[in-house]
Amino acid sequence: MYYKYSKTRTKIIAEIHPQHHGSMDEIKRIILQCKLGGADFVKIQLYSSFGLFGNRDRDYLEVSKKELAEIKKYCDLIGINLFASIFDKERVEWCKKLNFSHYKIASRSIDDTKLCKKIINTKKTTLISLGMYDFKSKKIPFKNKNIKYLYCVSKYPTSLGDIEMPDFTKSFFSGYSDHTIGISAVLLAISRGAEYIEKHFSNNKASGSDTEMAHVCSMGYEDLKFIREYADNQALIKKI
Repeated sequence: MYYKYSKTRTKIIAEIHPQHHGSMDEIKRIILQCKLGGADFVKIQLYSSFGLFGNRDRDYLEVSKKELAEIKKYCDLIGINLFASIFDKERVEWCKKLNFSHYKIASRSIDDTKLCKKIINTKKTTLISLGMYDFKSKKIPFKNKNIKYLYCVSKYPTSLGDIEMPDFTKSFFSGYSDHTIGISAVLLAISRGAEYIEKHFSNNKASGSDTEMAHVCSMGYEDLKFIREYADNQALIKKI
């Protein structure tokens, strides 16, 4: 008798932005911990602070083209996949040149049709969060085969009472992007068949300025290890 993982073993995405505080050293430290903790992917955000928010409050969190190449090289070195939420068309080109295997479209970008189509047209797996999408007045925004939709509630932090977790085995959603405090919602999503789990990762959940509120909603290293073990146990198939 032996065990193997099912094909639907949950993939864990560790979102490291803005928890890196704009430090390349902290970016690499977090990435290494995510690798050791069992994450399948690390994800960053690529934007112009002024272009996206209309101010320069987040300039220090921006990742340059040169820095992105350095981060990708480091991820390749230690064996973890890197991808990004991308907020303008120029930065899509950065990722194409680095041969990213996955892309992310954030909830706030869903109405930027030109950006969405440019990302989707890369033909690479594209994850789209629908936390801000109005399902009452609109249908699913895109139906391309390379799209994976993530269930999400766009609040920092999200209350457990705000979540209506779908059964991912019967839903068009492929996974869950989490903004709650703790990991209860993540474990529930895994138990309901989520293919992807996305959650912020931080080395210090008590830190963070007004522009870094994601820290409180983050998982730490021990949280990540527990989620990985739980997901793997859920995915084990007994063979005789």
